Amino acid sequence: MNTVIAISASGLVSMYASLVKLGKFDMEVLLNATLAGGVAIGTGCDLCQNPAAAMLVGGLAGAISALGYMIINPKLHEKKLLHDSCGV
Repeated sequence: MNTVIAISASGLVSMYASLVKLGKFDMEVLLNATLAGGVAIGTGCDLCQNPAAAMLVGGLAGAISALGYMIINPKLHEKKLLHDSCGV
């Protein structure tokens, strides 16, 4: 149940960040953030017993993933430091 809550929270936060930054919903941002929310809650699943904590973990993972994909990735690509082919 906590996994579903975390993935939902990461999806909601990432779509909000996409809407604020780009002015539209970007499906690629959503897909990357839902994976990040699932991984974030899965790594510490024995520590997170509260649904509110699962929502917080998923929301933070979604925000970090969305902002990293929309802001940090283009800057790294622009400076030729890193080419991220999978949006990781």
